[in-house]
Amino acid sequence: MSDAEQDQVLEQFIALANADQGLQDEIKSALNQDQVIAIAAQRGFVVDPLAILRKWSQHTDFSKPTWMGWFSE
Repeated sequence: MSDAEQDQVLEQFIALANADQGLQDEIKSALNQDQVIAIAAQRGFVVDPLAILRKWSQHTDFSKPTWMGWFSE
């Protein structure tokens, strides 16, 4: 799978989380990226750790926990 495809899968997973408060809460309570990857896998999203790193590099407000940077609150 290409980087662009991996990034798209991650974006789709984040979009799902934005629409599902329970999933969003699960992600926010994750202690590390492996737990987030496992949460995604449970829902059929195969997320590559490098896609997460690329997403982090786009997230500039590091005053909040990084996972929360995925969400608009």
